[in-house]
Amino acid sequence: MELHQLRYFLAVAEEENFTRAAEKCFVSQPSLSAQVIKLENELGQKLFNRLGRRAELTQAGRFLEPRARTILMEVENAQRQIQEGAEEISGVVKIGATPSVTPYLIPKVIKLCRERYPGLQIYVQENLRRSLINDLTHGDLEVVISSYQGDGANIDAEPVLQEALMLAVSAGHPLATSEGPISINDFKEEPMVLLGESATLNDKVFDFFKNMEAEPNVVALCSQVRSVKELVHLGVGVAIVPEMAQDERQPFEIVYRSLVSARMSRLLFALTHSRRYLSAGARVFIDLVREAGDEAFRR
Repeated sequence: MELHQLRYFLAVAEEENFTRAAEKCFVSQPSLSAQVIKLENELGQKLFNRLGRRAELTQAGRFLEPRARTILMEVENAQRQIQEGAEEISGVVKIGATPSVTPYLIPKVIKLCRERYPGLQIYVQENLRRSLINDLTHGDLEVVISSYQGDGANIDAEPVLQEALMLAVSAGHPLATSEGPISINDFKEEPMVLLGESATLNDKVFDFFKNMEAEPNVVALCSQVRSVKELVHLGVGVAIVPEMAQDERQPFEIVYRSLVSARMSRLLFALTHSRRYLSAGARVFIDLVREAGDEAFRR
């Protein structure tokens, strides 16, 4: 059993297609197929049902898949730990972040990394939470920054930042000029724009309303904070957004108001794979996320 055979096997399992798997592994399709067949012959079991262009894992394939990931992850752990040794922090760290985090926090962290650790490269993948956690589980990402705590298997969640949630209203809205923090009673009848990608934020908003025996009047769900802001700016509705979002430099005439309830805050986590060696570069990145957050939201 060779390591490259396990990599080819996992690529086919992920793509469910031999041709796409070969493209992903930068090898020819016949070469990849031959290695998978060789692996099957060695194990004495078929790993895939070949259903036309689709490849489906057999029972033996499903048994092998998590073990193959563990084997390759342990090999990578050993390589990275040995190579790092006492050398200066360098190399590549692949991180992921959700759209409600990336534009407001990650650029500041990358800037700090470049200033302090010029040999460290940060590759950023911005995506929705489910895709990021899937990539983290498969070993394609080393760290994911998200407000989701990650209750899946092999996921460790380290708190890195807590921020308030703010009510965003258009500049012409009556609440824009009212005095003091805003209560839910002040906007519970208002049309609301929600961040559809952020299930944890939505859950918090719905729980907030439920505790007040009310229900939000949702008029739109958006995956990007920018879209939420545009709708608020146009007077379509009000929105509850992360505090960091008000720092975005965009020509929106929006007023951000503090909320009375201390429960209207969110906690960001650094999600990592519990069985993967956390490189020095990844550790530095997480520390700088915390530092950037402390600086941005120092009170």
